[in-house]
Amino acid sequence: MYLNHCHIFPHGAFPDQPELGTLPELDRFMKECGIERTVAFAPFWGPKSKEILAGEEINAWLYRNLQDYPDIEGAVTVSPKAPDACELLETYARKGFVGVKTHPPVMRFRIDDPACDEFYALAAELGMFVLFHTGVHGGRLEDYRPLLVDNIVYRHPKLKVIIEHMGTSDGIGRGFFDEAMSVIYNHSSRWCDRGVYAGLTGLGKPQYRQLVADALQEAGTKRCIFGVDWPHMKGNREAVIRYRAERDVIASTGLSPEQEDGIYGDTLAELVGARKYVS
Repeated sequence: MYLNHCHIFPHGAFPDQPELGTLPELDRFMKECGIERTVAFAPFWGPKSKEILAGEEINAWLYRNLQDYPDIEGAVTVSPKAPDACELLETYARKGFVGVKTHPPVMRFRIDDPACDEFYALAAELGMFVLFHTGVHGGRLEDYRPLLVDNIVYRHPKLKVIIEHMGTSDGIGRGFFDEAMSVIYNHSSRWCDRGVYAGLTGLGKPQYRQLVADALQEAGTKRCIFGVDWPHMKGNREAVIRYRAERDVIASTGLSPEQEDGIYGDTLAELVGARKYVS
């Protein structure tokens, strides 16, 4: 079991729940749920994160704190437009981070902005996946609609991309799901075989069961990656309940054991195994 999408925070980032989002809590969650490995994101948000980090760069903080947790791997968390984005990518690729987490509406960049091309080219060269948050989350929708991924993959055909949440959000239902599905099909079909993946994080809800089934059927389990979107804002007990409920929704689609192995770890392991280490 190798799962994606865990947000990590320093102790006290949420004053009313100081343990929320901390590495010890994630470790406990993993053990209770039988999860062997996860991919973690640095604290680019949180009420008190910036104050507690006291100027320490967020990826440096994550890397330092991950040393006691060998089963939790890091992803570089940065805007592709940041002045130090390429430097951070190369530094943490060298240190063993496995991909990149981006959030266009929060980081305020447009997915296919040509100013991001140098970063995408470097990520492609290093074999590092780039994950884009998609789905309604404030900001101008035109800047982070999934269709824009098509533009960057055409410019960088070796780039590995995860379209996270598949264009959906908690309150909007399908959202941009069909756009996300079209991009994946366009780059993993009879026309070509590029690395665009369906990020199933957040889709394991009863009301989204058909979307899960559509993604699994149309993208195939070798193009689908499950993420836990940890932590739950009400704590680990609710995180465990949500995780098990999402597993039940996915199981209801009738996957074979081999297909389940794919979305719960094999596909992600194969994806990150393709990355190159820099000296």
